[in-house]
Parts: sequence; structure tokens; C-alpha cells
Amino acid sequence: MFSRSALLSSWKDVRPYFIFSAILFFAAVVVGASPGNAAAMLDNLLQQIAGLAQEAQAHENPQQAMFWLIFQNNLVAAIMTMYLGIAAGIFSLMSMIMNGMVIGYMFGKISEAGGSVFPLIVKGILPHGIIELPALFLASGFGMLLGVGVLKGIVGSLVGKPDSWQPFKRALKGTVPALAVLVVALLAAALIESTVTYRLMT
Repeated sequence: MFSRSALLSSWKDVRPYFIFSAILFFAAVVVGASPGNAAAMLDNLLQQIAGLAQEAQAHENPQQAMFWLIFQNNLVAAIMTMYLGIAAGIFSLMSMIMNGMVIGYMFGKISEAGGSVFPLIVKGILPHGIIELPALFLASGFGMLLGVGVLKGIVGSLVGKPDSWQPFKRALKGTVPALAVLVVALLAAALIESTVTYRLMT
């Protein structure tokens, strides 16, 4: 499961979905910059994010509190994105769309107020995002892979195809090392966000 050949095989399976997740996310960023009727929903999501930041600031050690809040929230979100993808990959798709739209919407609001988005990207997103975003794409990729595996298994069973559930079983097995990678990556991203990003943005 953790052998080099097994990891390479698992990556080969999930790579197209990883790439699609990244494309979907960045497309959603563009759409989110002009959300239209989704403004109320995106405002609510931004308020929830701001609430987490305020909760951390109220702690006697804000950076430590921020680290654990960021890590816990990101890990739970990644696990849900990965394993709830079992329902035809729908949750994984929606996760990429919503995350991208929230960031795009935030960029749009800054631009509308006459501010520059570039400092936010460089100081507020890039330091930790270079690790966090690929982790999110990996979780989404495996979620979609599981969803496709379920669909193949159901259709294959209906038509009497032997081993129709093999792709799903292989994908599910691949999520174990992927989960270990996610934990390490999200720990690193949370550490960077609660230290480097925190200092750059304050």
C-alpha cells in the first residue's frame, strides 16, 4: 500500500481528477469574482471564515489557536471532500466550486473597494496555499475517483461484468496513503498560515 509502485499506481489513477479539480477550482475563482445571485451565500461563507479568525484572536495565544483551528477545519473539509465523493463525486465537485468562488468573491470585493488583490495573493494566500491547495485538489481528486468507481461498480454489476467493483476497491485503498499525505501537508500549511502568513498580514 505504501510501496513506491503502489503509490505511483495510485497517483496515475487520481492524476486526471487532480488536474480537473485544479482547473475547476481556478475557473470558480474567476466566476466568484462576479457572483451575481450567489452574493448572499458567499457573504455568509466569508463571515464564517472571519468568525474563525476572531475566535483565534480572542485566545490568549492567537497564533497557536489559529494553527489548531485552521488544521482541524481543513482536515475535516479534506476528509469530507474525499470520502463523501463516493456519491458520484458530487460533493467533491461542489467543494472545489465553493472554495474557488469564495476566494474569487473576496478578490472581487477588494477590487470593488479600490484595493489591490496582488498583496493578498502574495502575502495572504501564496505562503500556505502552495501546500494547502494541492492537498485540497488531491482530496477532491480521490473523491471523484471514488465516485466514478461506484458508478462503474453499479453499472458493471447490472450488466453482469466481472470484477466491476475493482476500480472502486483500488481507489479506496489508495485513499489510505493519500490521507497520510493530507495530514502532513495540512499540518505544514496550518503552521505556515499561523506564523508566516499571520505576520505578513498583520
